[in-house]
Amino acid sequence: MKDKFSQKLEKLLNVIKSNRKVQIGLAILFALILVICYFAFLRTPSSNNDSSVTQSGELSASEQYASSLENKLESLLSTVKGAGNVTVVVTLESGFEYVYATEETIRETSSGSQTTTSIILVDGQPVLTQEVYPKIKGVLVSASGADDFSVKVDLITAIQTAIDVPNENITILTRS
Repeated sequence: MKDKFSQKLEKLLNVIKSNRKVQIGLAILFALILVICYFAFLRTPSSNNDSSVTQSGELSASEQYASSLENKLESLLSTVKGAGNVTVVVTLESGFEYVYATEETIRETSSGSQTTTSIILVDGQPVLTQEVYPKIKGVLVSASGADDFSVKVDLITAIQTAIDVPNENITILTRS
């Protein structure tokens, strides 16, 4: 068995040595594997502003925003007549989006024009032009008075007015 294996291995090595196309193909395959390994394993993960907990244990900006909305809605909805005890959960579709000031440079070349866009830096920091708040995905409310239809309608109306969320993204449950 060992002889058959060594014979096949020797035959394969001879094919590789004698065929230039096979050598090039193997070199490309090896380079491709290295590139994949680099991007998959060796590259340091990029920092994400919207990770749920930072290394110091603090909540991300989007989690703080959702928590702030929950607290404000709880305060508001608990004042609705007949609502009773209220708990609110707000879910977001994404995190904050930041738009930075950019400048475009147009360079004429023999093959046409080439446009380069770069972020404007002041003292090494990018210039923030706009901060887009996360879109609210849904609101869940648990209220002890939600078994009364008119209270449920009042809660939905208050939420829609306060944070402009469509009716289909609001769920009102009766608290036990």
